[in-house]
Amino acid sequence: MDNRMPPSLYVTGDDGGFDSTLLQHFEAEGFNVHYLPLGKDPKPYRDRLRHLADDLELGEKYAIIAFGEAATHCLDAHIKPTPHLAAVIAYYPTSLPPPNTRFPPQLDVLVHLAGSQNFGSVFPSYTYPSAVPRFAESDQETYDKVSANLAWTRTLRVLRRAFTIEVDLEKIWEDHVALEFATKDAAATMRTMVAEPYVNHIPTLTGGIGSKHLFLFYRDYFIPQNPPSLTMKLVSRTLGTDRVVDEFIISFKHTTAIPWMLPDVPPTDKTVHVAMVSVVCVRGGKLYHEHLYWDQASVLVQVGLLDPKLVPESFRDKGLRRLPVYGKETAEKVLDESCHESNELISSWKDRPRGDPGAKVPMRPQEAAVGVANGAKAKSDGLNGHME
Repeated sequence: MDNRMPPSLYVTGDDGGFDSTLLQHFEAEGFNVHYLPLGKDPKPYRDRLRHLADDLELGEKYAIIAFGEAATHCLDAHIKPTPHLAAVIAYYPTSLPPPNTRFPPQLDVLVHLAGSQNFGSVFPSYTYPSAVPRFAESDQETYDKVSANLAWTRTLRVLRRAFTIEVDLEKIWEDHVALEFATKDAAATMRTMVAEPYVNHIPTLTGGIGSKHLFLFYRDYFIPQNPPSLTMKLVSRTLGTDRVVDEFIISFKHTTAIPWMLPDVPPTDKTVHVAMVSVVCVRGGKLYHEHLYWDQASVLVQVGLLDPKLVPESFRDKGLRRLPVYGKETAEKVLDESCHESNELISSWKDRPRGDPGAKVPMRPQEAAVGVANGAKAKSDGLNGHME
């Protein structure tokens, strides 16, 4: 039995309340979250910062996530070593410490900057070009969902590294898939997801937003209506901080309707092989959303709904002889890159000049000799801290 206390996380910002949804997300990730308002007078605020670790015991750590002016104070206050402090993550601080500042080596520092702030950072940082300050707070008009989600993933990565937290994303995802395709239990599948998840099958806009609609979709249209011949072959899997990205091939004989992939298309009895990519986001140990991508043109070619030779006359007059799509070949080339020639749809590819001296393969960079001096230089070159 694990009796360790959850890691302490202090979120600090304005006095007028803070985005409760963001605080709940941190709590769902297993952090003991405390909110620390900035207040009107920075002196007592900085005194409180110095005493956050007073009740911590040997080996216990805490982290700070600060927003706006509070982020400026937190960065400045922790240039000197602070006992038990593992990480400081600053969202759109109003200013940054001088470029020659050096934070303690044991402190993980990350800065999120809005593109409108127009200043760079020599510290580990990311800039969000389309965003303005407060872009990460969902209760603000300036909220930018894409930028906020990117910042969330990067913040979570730093926190897990600082507290040496490991999450088995692969097991979470595989348990969910087993309930969909093996157990075929829609209610149990939903229990592996957050309270308000969503699924988006990109080419056909099928899926669901919110637990009610997604449950109905799983129960009535996805789980029971896959052909019995359907198989999946995993090609690659990438595990990130809070995402699992699967590249895989599904194969089936189109003997039943498949509402999520071929809505309202009657069975054609055709065999289909299609490459897919699934991007799954996990929050607090449960699935938050899934984006599923595939080449719908390839599917339509294989079931007979799209003939590559049927080129509109207006394009045929311009020299186009076939539509730039393939059928099962797209999936086959994922499994074996050499099974089909590349660039066959580019008409000029076969007619390109041969032996063109300008087409030489670029020289590979000369490898540095192995040695202490070169090793030291390589380490020095990598210390500027820039991520973007």
